[in-house]
Amino acid sequence: MDVGFKEKRPPHPRNNANLFEILTFGWTLNLFKTGKKRDLEVNDLYTTLDTHASAILGNQLEKKWKMELIRARKTKKKPSLRRALIQMFGPAFLLYGIFRTITEIFLSAYQPFFLGRVIAQFDPDTPSDKSSHLGIFYGICLLVTTMMKIFSFTAYDMLITHLGMKMRVAMCYLIYNKALRLSKTAIGETTVGQVVNLLSNDVNRFDIAITLVLYILIGPLETIVVTYFLWQEIGVSALFGIGVLLMLIPLQENI
Repeated sequence: MDVGFKEKRPPHPRNNANLFEILTFGWTLNLFKTGKKRDLEVNDLYTTLDTHASAILGNQLEKKWKMELIRARKTKKKPSLRRALIQMFGPAFLLYGIFRTITEIFLSAYQPFFLGRVIAQFDPDTPSDKSSHLGIFYGICLLVTTMMKIFSFTAYDMLITHLGMKMRVAMCYLIYNKALRLSKTAIGETTVGQVVNLLSNDVNRFDIAITLVLYILIGPLETIVVTYFLWQEIGVSALFGIGVLLMLIPLQENI
């Protein structure tokens, strides 16, 4: 067996991708072109991004965890893995959250607003000259907001999914290192199924939970903004529609 053998894979194109390629996922085109010509092989897959490497992420989280252990000894409190995760991934999550909150509330509110203004230009009582100019303007605004919403959602979804994956990879690294350091007594008390369950099921919840937790905050804010615009358009009737929406929230838990 050749111990020094290493698979040669092409460098990841996202490292050198520009903003347009990142937003449109244009850096994946070469992979699709290769797949169109022939079946993809393992060596066609790109190398892992440095920011996704388990050794780098695991070492960073391990440092945060050791700092948390030191803090726990000083304060005589139980160490918190959640605090270590927040210290490592919290700033990025906060940045992505602010970006998503602004784009979601702003674009979701103004998209129907511009659509309503476009429809209003077809009113027979509106002067034709004024209607045509305003109709074109509101149509352009509707198109721009729609495109911005698409690009912002895909960009956020990719970023937040990567963040959840990083948390999962870092946790798997810690679990693996911990398993290697277990004493014989601890190994005897720990089954293989427990370790496999941790690595295959429990840590996968990071990928799902982190993509949904932000909407717990965005939902109420967006509801308030939408209610305001509905109030301006249809008055008190808006409250009945929002009321029905709020009443359906508890029912969704049982569906």
